[in-house]
Amino acid sequence: MSEKKNLAKEIRVVEEEIKLLEIKRSRSQASLIEALISRQDPPEDEMRFFRTYTAEIEVKREQLIKLTQQLEKLL
Repeated sequence: MSEKKNLAKEIRVVEEEIKLLEIKRSRSQASLIEALISRQDPPEDEMRFFRTYTAEIEVKREQLIKLTQQLEKLL
């Protein structure tokens, strides 16, 4: 029973981390879209942040999938 609770807790933590990363990424995304609309070169920093956050989100989503699969096996 405690393994199920631990997995559920880990899932909640990873979901929250994904939400926070998505918020940070959306700030960079807004800056990139503004540059496109203004027909300007996007800031290098914002492009780097966007790519970094996107990569981190992908890793967290993979982790979430694995944790969810582990929990489903226990149910």
